[in-house]
Order: sequence, then structure tokens, then C-alpha cells
Amino acid sequence: MASKRCICEICTCGRHKCPHNPTNHLSQGEGPCRLTEYKNVYKPHPLGMRENFKPNQQPIHGGEFQDKTTQRTDYHAHPLERPFVHKHDQYVKPQGDMENMTSYKQEYVEKHAPPAKAIRNDGQRMIPAKFEGEPTYRSDYKKWDGSRPQPYGMQAAWEPPKSKFEGQTTFQTDYRSKELAPRQSFKPSDAAKMSDTPFEDRTSHRDAYIQHAMPARYQREREQYRPTEAQFDGLSTFRRDYKGALGEHTASFKPAGQAFQSEAPFEDSTTNRHDFKKWPMERPFVHAHEPYQKPAGEMEMSTTHKSTYREMPIDRVVARRPASVKQSSAPFDGTTNYNSDYRKWNGERAQAPRQPDYIPNNAPFEGNSTYKGHYVPHQMQPVHSFRPDNNGFRSDAQFDDHTMYRQDYTAKPIEVCEAAVIDKPTSRFRFAELDNRGHRQYAPIQTTITPLQPRSPMQSQQRLALGVA
Repeated sequence: MASKRCICEICTCGRHKCPHNPTNHLSQGEGPCRLTEYKNVYKPHPLGMRENFKPNQQPIHGGEFQDKTTQRTDYHAHPLERPFVHKHDQYVKPQGDMENMTSYKQEYVEKHAPPAKAIRNDGQRMIPAKFEGEPTYRSDYKKWDGSRPQPYGMQAAWEPPKSKFEGQTTFQTDYRSKELAPRQSFKPSDAAKMSDTPFEDRTSHRDAYIQHAMPARYQREREQYRPTEAQFDGLSTFRRDYKGALGEHTASFKPAGQAFQSEAPFEDSTTNRHDFKKWPMERPFVHAHEPYQKPAGEMEMSTTHKSTYREMPIDRVVARRPASVKQSSAPFDGTTNYNSDYRKWNGERAQAPRQPDYIPNNAPFEGNSTYKGHYVPHQMQPVHSFRPDNNGFRSDAQFDDHTMYRQDYTAKPIEVCEAAVIDKPTSRFRFAELDNRGHRQYAPIQTTITPLQPRSPMQSQQRLALGVA
């Protein structure tokens, strides 16, 4: 008989597994099932320690230190040139006049619409009937005569002091000053260290500096102003070139601002005066309040507090204020470490070094700069555009939809995983048991094949007579 297998072993796609829930109570303490695909397929390989490529931190003794670097050995100085500045072309006014006619002016048709009429709403309609009704509040409410209760607690009568205020607080009278001895200062002495040797003020700038004579500065003579002999016409560039907009002026739809005058008498008849009808109206109803009536009887002011409260003899709480201390008459000692150790030094302000006088150059200026002397103009050619044309490709030939994928593709049969259809009638396995580790064991279904037996001559003749092959 063939061996039993679980779903983990039958599955060929790797998506079906057993729940792995142990059913044996004695083996639950060992943890989950140890049968996994990783343990069955994984093969351990021997791993050795990697070689450390970190250099040893040991000092190098001997030899001469070289200051050559990659930048110093490979650097080559190149001549510098000024960047090219593009000079804009001079503006050239196009020929001809501008056509100011638009499609709006040609196709616009003016339409006159009557003014909108006002919609008059009817006023609020008043109900002529009188409202009669009394709310629950006025029928059930009874106003009681309440008097102010008499306080039963102890009332503290405060009296202002009769002695004159001295202007001192409790802190000033009770504070005791503690005189502390001055601490020894660990600050180093500020005494200057004097030396008899002269100060060496020679520097590399003073030793290597050579003062050269500056030539006199060249001054260009200014040209005298020469007024023009032509008469000033008073026309600007805008007045000379402006010719105004072409076409007719747009007609104004604004009404005339003149007052309407007529000798006919003023007709003061309006729609309100003609159609108005005066209706009889009554004053709105105003409810009159009833006069107050004092209820009969007296209010009982006795409460549980008044009937059960007993006044107890309690003394007033005494303040825990410490005894006042008499103010000392000794003089104040204002000596501090800063006043005793500070020494004022006489410091002089450092003077700025004097710069040598400027001597201009005496050689005349030729008027030719380095840019004008070395500049070579070049003719500029427009760059050819490599942008593709957006027009679509058109052809009358029939579209050929045969691709390499359709010609070379070979359909392969899709193998169905046995674990996916293991509980269906078409499965080649049947459920056998559930072991103590939680695996569902399935056994293959064995089919019995009956061998073919040869027919006898009598049977063959009977089948031929009936017309059966």
C-alpha cells in the first residue's frame, strides 16, 4: 500500500499548508510542528570568517614627507576669456498699418431690452380677532413675601489701628542681617609683566614692501556744448508716429445729462394714489397685567438650621507671627570683592596705520580697451529644429497585425495543484487521518484494472448477426 502524505507534501505551488495544530495533549509542550519547507529544503554551508581589509594603525618611521598632491601634479593653468554677451538686434518697425477691426465689432448686434418691473408685495396681514388666554405660569404662580434672614454666625468687627504708620514692613522689622566674612579671591593678579628688552616690531610686510611711484592720472578733456541751429518743433516720437485708431467711433449709449423741460402741467397721479383703498384698521391688542394681590396668611421662616443650630463659645484664631526684632543702628558695610580687588589701568587707543599717498599715471589713455582689441565678430546661424512632426502617418494598405508573439507563442498546459482540489470528487487522494502534530494525512486512491479476456468463436458470430462490431 502506498504511503500517506499530508497537504504540505502534496502541494506543488507552495500556497497550501496544514494548520499545524497539535492534537496530542502529551506533546503540546514541545511547541509548534517542526516540519517546515525551510528545514526540508535548506542546506547549511560552511562559513568562514571574512578577511579584515582595514589597515593597521601603526606609525611610519623614517622617510621624507612629500607635499605633492594629485591637484598639484595634475593641475594645468588655462587662459581665461571673458564670457560672450549676446547683443540684441536693433528694433525695426514693420511696414504697413495695423488693422484694428475685430470679429466682435463686425458681428455684434445691439439689442434694446425694456427695464425690469418692480414686484410689489402685499403687506403683513393682521388678524382682527382678539387673543384670549391665560398661561399656566400666571394661574399657578403664587408670590410669597420673603424677608431677609438674620445671620447667626459670629461677626468680626474690624477696627483700624490708632497708632501712626511708621512705613516699615514686617520683613524689615523681623529680618536679621547676617554678616559674612569676605572669601579669599582665587583670581590671578592683574599686574602687568614688565620687561627691559625692546619690542621687536619688524614684520615681513615692512621688510619686503617696496614703495613705487604712481604716475599721474589721465584726465580726458570734456567737449564743449554746442547748441543746435535747427528750431525745436515740439513733437515727440509718440506724436509723430501715432495716427490714431482706424474706424468709426463707438456710439455712446449713455443718456443725455440735460434736465427734461416741458411747459405742460406736472401730472402727479401715481399707481398708489389711483389704486389705493383705505381699509379700516384697529389698534393691536395689548394684554393688561392684573394688579398684584398679597396672599393671605404669613410665611413660616423657620428652617432646620435655625431650629437645630446651637451657638458654641469659640475663641478667635491667634496669628502665629514671630516677635519683632529691633532695627540695628550700626552703619552699613558696603565693601565688596570687586571694590577691593579692581584696579583701573590707563589704556591708550591704537592708531590706524597711515596709507601712502596715491600718485596717478602720467601716460595718456589710447581709448582702445582689451575687449575691443581682441573681440572677433562671428556670423550666427539659426539652430536646426529636430522636433518631430505631429502629423499622423496615413496609409491605404491593410493593417498587418501579425506579431512575433502570435507566431512564436506556444500554449502550455496549466497544471492544477493537487492540494487545491483535494476535497473534491475529482481528487486522486482521500482523507485518511489527522495525526497528533496537526497534519491532515491523505492516501492515494488505487484503481483496479480488469484485464481483457479473448472472445470465443460463438460470441463473435452472435455479435456479427446482431450487427455489433
